[in-house]
Amino acid sequence: MPVSQRPLTKIMIKKLRDCHEKLSNSNGHVPCLQEDRKGSLAALYKRGFVDTKMQDINGKKLLCIIVTEAGANYLKSLDKK
Repeated sequence: MPVSQRPLTKIMIKKLRDCHEKLSNSNGHVPCLQEDRKGSLAALYKRGFVDTKMQDINGKKLLCIIVTEAGANYLKSLDKK
């Protein structure tokens, strides 16, 4: 029997939207860092709305958050409502 997931909270949606806008407005040049998204990262990751990758920023390897296509589509579906 599949387990149903609870809907995203307002805070999760805000953090997902903020990260998506940060990446979109900078054409991907300003990364969304783990520190920017603490608290909601695990829930968004489990749902497949964000992913992570290591990037070299100013000579340091940092964990960056990427909004996936599923996350972007979820935000678009909210905007249509």
